[in-house]
Amino acid sequence: MSESSSWPTEEIVRLIKRLSAYVTFKMSTLFSTSIRNLDSRSVGAIAGLAIAVIFTWRAIRTTGEPPRRQPKRRMQSPETSQSNDVSASREDNGVQDVVDHFFQPVKPTLGQIVRQKLSEGRKVTCRLLGVILEESSPEELQKQATVRSSVLEVLLEITKYSDLYLMERVLDDESEAKVLEALETAGVFTSGGLVKDKVLFCSTEMGRTSFVRQLEPDWHIDTNPEISTQLAEYFNQLIRSRRCNGIQVKHDATFGKGVYAISEFQEDELILKDEILVGIQHSSNKVDCLVCSFCFRFIGSIEKQIGRKLYFKNMGLSGCCGNDSSESEEDERVNYNECGAASSSSNHHSLPQGVVSSLMNGEMALPHTDKFPLPSLLSCPGGCQEAFYCSGSCAEADWESSHSLLCTGERSASVSREALGEFIKHSNETNDIFLLAAKTIAFTILRYRKLKAEHVNKQAKQSVSKQSLLLDAWKPVSAGYKRRWWDCIALPDDVDPSDEGAFRTQIKDLAHTSLELLKTAIFDKECEALFSLEIYGNIIGMFELNNLDLVVASPVEDYFLYIDDLPDAEKDEAEEITRPFLDALGDEYSDCCQGTAFFPLQSCMNHSCCPNAKAFKREEDRDGQAVIIALRRINKNEEVTISYIDEELPYKERQALLADYGFTCKCPKCLEDSSVA
Repeated sequence: MSESSSWPTEEIVRLIKRLSAYVTFKMSTLFSTSIRNLDSRSVGAIAGLAIAVIFTWRAIRTTGEPPRRQPKRRMQSPETSQSNDVSASREDNGVQDVVDHFFQPVKPTLGQIVRQKLSEGRKVTCRLLGVILEESSPEELQKQATVRSSVLEVLLEITKYSDLYLMERVLDDESEAKVLEALETAGVFTSGGLVKDKVLFCSTEMGRTSFVRQLEPDWHIDTNPEISTQLAEYFNQLIRSRRCNGIQVKHDATFGKGVYAISEFQEDELILKDEILVGIQHSSNKVDCLVCSFCFRFIGSIEKQIGRKLYFKNMGLSGCCGNDSSESEEDERVNYNECGAASSSSNHHSLPQGVVSSLMNGEMALPHTDKFPLPSLLSCPGGCQEAFYCSGSCAEADWESSHSLLCTGERSASVSREALGEFIKHSNETNDIFLLAAKTIAFTILRYRKLKAEHVNKQAKQSVSKQSLLLDAWKPVSAGYKRRWWDCIALPDDVDPSDEGAFRTQIKDLAHTSLELLKTAIFDKECEALFSLEIYGNIIGMFELNNLDLVVASPVEDYFLYIDDLPDAEKDEAEEITRPFLDALGDEYSDCCQGTAFFPLQSCMNHSCCPNAKAFKREEDRDGQAVIIALRRINKNEEVTISYIDEELPYKERQALLADYGFTCKCPKCLEDSSVA
C-alpha cells in the first residue's frame, strides 16, 4: 500500500479524537447540569456512544501492521504549530477523561452508592410516572404500565435502607391495577422488598401533594419540584400548638429531620413541652400507681394511692413482699395505733387488711395530705374497669382518640369484646408494646372515621378518595422513624449470635399472633391496610426506636419527704401515724408512673453523646408530657440534641447500644474517643 493511502486513516483518527473530546465535554456538561432531565435510556445512549467511539479509535490505533512512515508536512508557522500541539494535547486528554470515567479500577457497590446518596434518610417517597415507569402521563397508564428495568435494582436497594412509598395519580381503577401488576411482574414486591400497601394512588395532583405532605419523607423523588417544598407544615402546626416558637424542624442532608433553635436558649431554660400522641402505662406499673389513662396525672388521693398499693402488695401482685400467712384474725382486728406498733416490729412490715381497706376507701385520713390534693377519680365512660381519668375532658378525649375501640366495657365500639380481652391478655403476658401498637391503629381508624364524616357533612364538590383520607388520618404517626420490629429489636444478651435468625423469626411470629387477635377485635375493612403484618411491625418498630420513657413523679414520695422535713415536734406527731405505712411500703414508696409514649417533636431530635438538651421533669411537671430542658446555652441555628443512651458509658459500649438505633455516632465526643480507643 502506498504512503498516500494512509492519509484517510489519519484523518479518521483525527476526526474520531475530536469527536471523542466533544462527547467528553458534552457528557460532563450533562452530568453536571441536567442529568435529572434525562431518562435512563438517554444517559445510556450517550454512554454507549462514548464507549463505541473509544473502542473504534483504539482499534484503529492498535492495528496489527507495523508503523508507517508519515508523509512530509509543509512547514507551519510557530503560532500554528503551537496551536495544533495544544489542540492535540486537549484531544488526547479528553479521550483519556472518557476512558478514566468508564474504566475506573475500583467501583463502589450499588448498596454503598444508595446509602451514600440517601445520606441515611429514613423515609423516601417517589412518584411512579417518568421515574419508575416508562409512561409519563395518567392517560398512558390507561393503556399499559411498564417498569423500567434499569431502576429495579436501585429500587430494591432503597427498600433495604429506607421506608419507601411509591405514589401516582391515576384516572381509573383499571390503571391502578395495571401499575400494581407491572410492579409485581417486575419483582418489586419480592420478600424483603416493597409491599403493596405502600403503593399509593390518588385521582388529583393535589392528592399526590397531600401524600407527600402527610408522609413527611426525608427524601422525595419527583418530576415536579414544587411538591418537595411542601413538607414542613405539619411540624410547624405542632410547634405553634405547643407554643414553643424558639425551635424549628428542618431537614439535614446527612441526618434527616432534626430540631433546630431559631432563638437562643440559656442553661436550664425550657425548650419544649411535647404532648403525647399515643402512650401507655406499663402493665406492671398499674399495680403501683393509679394515674389518668390519658394525661397520666396521679389521681384519687394520697390515702388511696398508698392504700391501693399496699392492698395489691398484700395480695402478692407487686414486687414487694406479700401478706404473711401467719397473720391471725386477731392481728387484723387491732386498732390503728396497735397496728402501727405491730407492723413496725414485723419483718415484713405488713398491715392488717382492714386498715389498708379503710385507707384505700377514704375512711381514714393521714395528716397533712391536704397539702397534696389530687384530682378526683373518674371511671371509664364505656364501663370497663381498666381506664380511669382525672377529668371529664380527659375521659372524652381518650374515648374519641382510641379507647372507644379498645374498651372492654358494655359501650365498647370494638367488633368483639371477647377477642379484645384475649388480645389484652396476650399483650400483658408477652409484651405490652402490642397495646401501644393497638392504640396507634385505633387512633388512626377513629381519626379516619372523623375525617370521612367531616368530608361528607361538608358535601365537598371535589371527591377525596378513602385512601387519601386514611393517609391524612395516618399523618401524625407518619412522623416517626419506622423499621420492622423483628429487624430492629436488639438481640438479648442471653441469645447466642448464632441463634439470631431463629430469634427474629420468633419475634415476627409473636407479632403475627398479636395482630391476628387484634384484627378479630377491631378490624375495619376501610382501614384494612393498617392490619398488614408489615405495617404492624413498623408501628412496633417505631416505638422501639423513637419512644421516650413516660415518667411522672409520685406525689406519695413528695408527701413522705414533706413529713420528714417538718419541725421535730410536728414530725414526731405525724410519724406516729405515717411511719407504719412508710415501713410497709419500703423502698417502693417512691415508685413513679412509668410507661412508653411517642412524642412527635421529640422523635425528630437527633442523638449526641455530648447533648445540649435533655428530657427532665421539673417540680411543676405533673403529667406525661415530654419536657426538654437546655443543658447549656444553645445558640441560634444550632441543632438541639439529646442523648438516647447513658452518655457516660465507655466509647465501645455507647456505639454498641446506638447500633440498635441503626447508626454510628460521630459526635465530637465519639470522634475524640475513637482516636484513642
